[in-house]
Amino acid sequence: MRVFEAFRCAVGISGVTTIRSTWFVLPVLLVVIGVTSAAADEKAEKKELIRMIGATALATEVSTGLPLPARVDTGATCCSIHCEVLEIKGADPDPKVNIGKPIRFLIKPRDGDGKGEWVEAKIVDHVKVRTSEREDERYKVRLKLRVEDVEKKVLVTLNDREKMKYPLLLGRNFLRDDFLVNVSLNSEK
Repeated sequence: MRVFEAFRCAVGISGVTTIRSTWFVLPVLLVVIGVTSAAADEKAEKKELIRMIGATALATEVSTGLPLPARVDTGATCCSIHCEVLEIKGADPDPKVNIGKPIRFLIKPRDGDGKGEWVEAKIVDHVKVRTSEREDERYKVRLKLRVEDVEKKVLVTLNDREKMKYPLLLGRNFLRDDFLVNVSLNSEK
């Protein structure tokens, strides 16, 4: 029905037109129909690519290749990673002044071998984060994380998660558009 209405508008309200203008408008309408159909097919295809993820997963910090056990948290806006030590080049006592400066931090897996990896990034933001216990101040950096075949560069807060079982928290910014959480699954391997 919409195609017919668009055709009527293109050829004139009364529907009277010359054969010349009809031959010009018809191919244009066919192209528009084809483009919208292709967009709908692409959208349907993307919906099929949503993966199931459990309450936990094994994620990789891509720059180091370090595998990290992760807790999936749909209540967290962004991801959070445990860092042992952090060093800011030209650090200022005011955390907001450090935004944009290079930072280097040490991350370790929880497997007990003691080996860690240094990661270098740029400070993107300094935020206050509400936890169940208190309000913390943290730096945010962009890191590339991978779970299964999904690799994304996302904002990650740097945090002392020493007392937590999982050194990495996967928040909504990583899960969005690619994962559906099923807490019955245990994805950690």
